[in-house]
Amino acid sequence: MLSKKSLFRLLLILLPVTLFSIYCYLNARPPYAFYDTLRAQEFHNSRETASLQLQSGKPRFVAFKQLRGAGFNNQVQDILLYHNLAIATSRTYAYHPFVWRPRGEKSYVPLSAFLPGVTKDSINMKFFEKYCTGNEIQHVTLGKVPYEEQWQYAVDILNGDQPCVLVHDWIFNWNFLASPGVRPVWPAFHAYLQNHFEWSESILKITHRAQTELNLRAISNSTAGESYIALHLRRGDFESHCEHLSKENPVGFTTWATLPQLQPSVLGPPLDTSNSTSIMMHCYPSLRRILSAVNIQAQLHPEARTLYILHDGAIDHPLVYLQFYKLRTTLMNGAWARKSHWPGGPMNRVLQSSDAQSVKTRGENDFGVAMDVELARRAAGFVGNGYSSLSTQIVALRLADGGRVEDITFV
Repeated sequence: MLSKKSLFRLLLILLPVTLFSIYCYLNARPPYAFYDTLRAQEFHNSRETASLQLQSGKPRFVAFKQLRGAGFNNQVQDILLYHNLAIATSRTYAYHPFVWRPRGEKSYVPLSAFLPGVTKDSINMKFFEKYCTGNEIQHVTLGKVPYEEQWQYAVDILNGDQPCVLVHDWIFNWNFLASPGVRPVWPAFHAYLQNHFEWSESILKITHRAQTELNLRAISNSTAGESYIALHLRRGDFESHCEHLSKENPVGFTTWATLPQLQPSVLGPPLDTSNSTSIMMHCYPSLRRILSAVNIQAQLHPEARTLYILHDGAIDHPLVYLQFYKLRTTLMNGAWARKSHWPGGPMNRVLQSSDAQSVKTRGENDFGVAMDVELARRAAGFVGNGYSSLSTQIVALRLADGGRVEDITFV
């Protein structure tokens, strides 16, 4: 049995641990009340949109089989592609809530918490199920043609007069996204990003706060803050994924990294999908190769002496932080900068995701990945991974903003 003195010491140890645990729990706790408000708004807007469609006498609803419960950007990419297809065929998109995988496959977040542009003039899936019943629904599968013909075939089918269309196959699958089939999608998607894409106010608010506190200059702002380059360091569990792609299922870059106009942005030697070594080189590049890619943007932007590295370091992937510190040490080294012929000298600052994440307040944890994407979108130059959907989505946003191809480098 513990003495009173020992018990007191134990309490002194446990109290700060307990208080810290409570703090972490409250800080990580999602804003449930805010999400409830957004759900109510989505319900109201969906009802209004559906009513207007039905009153017109010519309703045109469409619902898709979609990717649910994947990583944040995989879901975002999937949602945007299908919303774009719905708009291209003048149909009202039926959307699902966002699956927040860190809290489990049954944890749902209202879509407008991230992508309010998608929920405008769209309907919640519950309204599709309510109004589209029986013979009103046209059940279709669209993956019946070669990838190169997939987009136009889908457009032709959805351009029909049926009031409700339910697509049963996942057409924007991984193999399609790595094929030339995405190229015909790009013109419509480029216009879609310009006219319909928007982050939520919550995401824009914390991004502005991060830029202000870290003194980072948006590419569209020529005065406030320091010019910076962004690097997406995709590591974590990506090594095993890349090994799988190189040996068992050899494929090329994903989505917009496959576009012909972006091939000059690929750090040589060019990708050879018949060579497993080449796939690994581009998919899981060495730190030396990453430095070579940064060199290109550092030489192109001598005024940018800050590098922001967005990465997937976590408790279960601690080595990512070690690689970050190795990169930082080299990039801030004067001898390295002279050897690499950097006209502006070495980097004065090398920041990482956790620096930006530190500006988040209680209830803002869910918006961290989107903030990273937006910070990279606003950078003077960007270094990304052509096998990563997050990198390619950043590139798509930059191009939609009128950004230059030469300000992009794929490792």
